[in-house]
Amino acid sequence: MVEEKAPPQKQGLHGWKAAAAVFGCGTLAAFGVFGVVVALLGTLLSTLSSGFGGSQQNPDDSSVGAAQTTSPRDEFVSDKFDLCRISLPSVSSVSLLLDDDGVGPVDTSVEGGEPAEDNLVRSDECSGTLHPTARTTQPWSFHFSYRAVIFSPEGDREDLSQGDLEQWREEAEESLAGFEEGGELDFLDRAHYVYGNSPVGGVEYIAVARKRSAVLQFSMVSQDENSPIHFESEVKKFENHLDLALQNMIPR
Repeated sequence: MVEEKAPPQKQGLHGWKAAAAVFGCGTLAAFGVFGVVVALLGTLLSTLSSGFGGSQQNPDDSSVGAAQTTSPRDEFVSDKFDLCRISLPSVSSVSLLLDDDGVGPVDTSVEGGEPAEDNLVRSDECSGTLHPTARTTQPWSFHFSYRAVIFSPEGDREDLSQGDLEQWREEAEESLAGFEEGGELDFLDRAHYVYGNSPVGGVEYIAVARKRSAVLQFSMVSQDENSPIHFESEVKKFENHLDLALQNMIPR
């Protein structure tokens, strides 16, 4: 009689062992997927964070210049205070070519005589050609002048400069062949502008401004019919650099 062979045993896991194995593998897989998602999110957030926090701005940008601060010097550094030959050419956002026929800064007393240790006024002027951002067939003629009260024996430097500001504004308006408009200008500590026909032809825009105890004047003439807003946009390019320079270079 032939012996019957026992049926082969089934391979693998069965019953509760199989269920546990399936559950365990599913859980591990779920955790693996979750870990990948978390890693990807972490990388994305890190990239965004470094992108926002690590962005650099050009130091000539207006937002950067407005955020920077500095303190006045304790002493007057004479060779550093030259707005025509040092400060204006340093404004890289302006396409300005200055003439070389200037004599350089002139020092006098408040009254106009010889300067003294406690009585010093520095002034200068320069001219050149400015190529504006605005559409124009010809570049603009450019003229800049300033008067800075460095030391006053009466300690009234800013009062003197405020008087200069009002006087220069009146003279600027009278210098136009035909006054068209004028008003306050948001520039430095305080400023005004006038606009109209120029005696040399074309239209002229003059901005007179004060920063601490210094008064500045910008004059630009265009042979095209540029509006005041076109001139103002060019003047504003000088603000951040001059603001920091005058804040620092005029002593306490």
